[in-house]
Amino acid sequence: MQMKKNKIPFKEISKIYKECPVCEKEVNLSYGEAIETLNVRGEAINVITQIYHCPMGDHFFHSPEDEETKFQDAYKEYKKRKGLLQSEEILQIREQYGLTQKSLAALLGWGDVTLSRYETGAIQDDAHNLSLLWIRDFDGFKKLFELRENALAPALAKDIADKIVAIEKEKTSIEISIEQEKSISMATKIFSMSKQTLILPVASGTTISLYYLNHADNSQGSSNNDLALAA
Repeated sequence: MQMKKNKIPFKEISKIYKECPVCEKEVNLSYGEAIETLNVRGEAINVITQIYHCPMGDHFFHSPEDEETKFQDAYKEYKKRKGLLQSEEILQIREQYGLTQKSLAALLGWGDVTLSRYETGAIQDDAHNLSLLWIRDFDGFKKLFELRENALAPALAKDIADKIVAIEKEKTSIEISIEQEKSISMATKIFSMSKQTLILPVASGTTISLYYLNHADNSQGSSNNDLALAA
């Protein structure tokens, strides 16, 4: 993409001797950064882009890689503004269920390449974004499978069903572990309290000492369980 110098503020980073694709001659090019405004679905979005300046023709141009990067940056900003899932978030949804792009697309009722496009930067429409948000939660994913199971090939349906069973087992195991940790923590707190003395202030400078006893303290006699007043 060629641009005139007077249309874009440019900050030089380095010099490089290489061919200008516009002039088709090797020259000392300036490589640096510029701010460009791109129109993404009606939204004006400013992005910082890497760009070359050719002094021979006094024009700017991008490498193919830098050209792609600037549009991806603009798409990310657009998604952020519109509350759409980013490409890496869509990828995470699929990976948490261990499915291929083709398998998840089939479950969602999408074309084979749709999910691939979204994972590599394309902007999803609102309806597809809502579907992805729904299945990000496991209960939503399971419900979608129940609704779509008969529309899937038998082998794929079995594969997804097996994955759902495996995920549920893992969730149950985690929940049990959490409950066990809570029980251990509560028992530790109770044991700790049995070793403490609680001092409560009362009127006229008097204090009440309340002793919490464990079983080993019982040998001292039941009198220790009473409130001891100290003037």
